[in-house]
Amino acid sequence: MKKLTVVLMAILCAFAFAGCADKDGAGTPAALEVYAPDGAPAIGMSKLIHDSYAGARFHVVPPENIGGTVLAGTADIAIMPTNAAALLHAKGADIAMLGVTNFGSLYIMGTGDATALQDLKGQVVYSIGQGNVPDLVFRYVLRQANIPYRFADTVQEGTVSLAYVSEGSAIVGGFTAGKMQYGVISEPAATVAQNKASAKRLMNLQTLYENATNTTHGFPQAALVVKKSLLQTRAADIEAFVQAFAQGAKWAETEPAAALEAIKSAGSSAVPMLNANIAKGCNLGFERAFGIKENILAFYAALDSVKEQGETPVGGTLPGDDFFLYIPADVPTAA
Repeated sequence: MKKLTVVLMAILCAFAFAGCADKDGAGTPAALEVYAPDGAPAIGMSKLIHDSYAGARFHVVPPENIGGTVLAGTADIAIMPTNAAALLHAKGADIAMLGVTNFGSLYIMGTGDATALQDLKGQVVYSIGQGNVPDLVFRYVLRQANIPYRFADTVQEGTVSLAYVSEGSAIVGGFTAGKMQYGVISEPAATVAQNKASAKRLMNLQTLYENATNTTHGFPQAALVVKKSLLQTRAADIEAFVQAFAQGAKWAETEPAAALEAIKSAGSSAVPMLNANIAKGCNLGFERAFGIKENILAFYAALDSVKEQGETPVGGTLPGDDFFLYIPADVPTAA
């Protein structure tokens, strides 16, 4: 590691003081284009948006759009699902992972009386999209608990039936209409379900994952990624951004009203309300990718272990060390 640090320091310091190719007409660095999917990931970036950090241009977009934005190179920096980042990397996208920003915000909600995974046998549990992270994590904890599951929207004794909708509001509507009893929902939609449909927060999927893997701190759900080519001229700026992000990651827990206003100003439309409890339920924070590489790889392996034919949760080939970006903490940063 010592040798790696010395080498990277030399490279990054050279980049930091090199003439920048991405400057505007006045000779100053171009504004960073920063993207985040609407919902919990965007909330983690609210402090930087509120502060108009370093003149960066912040964009909050629908979750289904973030992958295309990153793959097209439109985003200099972005938050996206950790597994989607690996998938794009496998496809040749010019990205590396800076760190993890969200450690799971998934809850098993319902109007029924289940309090443990075993209680879900003989029930239908809904989630958003087959093969997406909420579905895969739920499948994984079921398999680790030796609970059989199948893909159907009808009940079968002794088995958990998995069914799917296109968006969280459909589960909330199903609860309200009495057509659904259980669903996997992410915060802040989980609180909406409690308020609108009188659904109960029955199980914390982060805790179930921890129990299944004998780990702590939830699971690495969302990551901060950067355009690798940008490091050739903006390494110091990227490191300064990372430090600012880490310092403000939990800001919404103490300033929820300001955080909500900030993300709305950047394009959010999917967060109808925000308070301290919702922010805490999003399980926000920041850990550098290189430092928790093994946890991320274990998460990828967990998702891959429950994939069905045609599903590619992490792209088939796990990323190497070059994907988990290591920027020494003492690299010179922009003034």
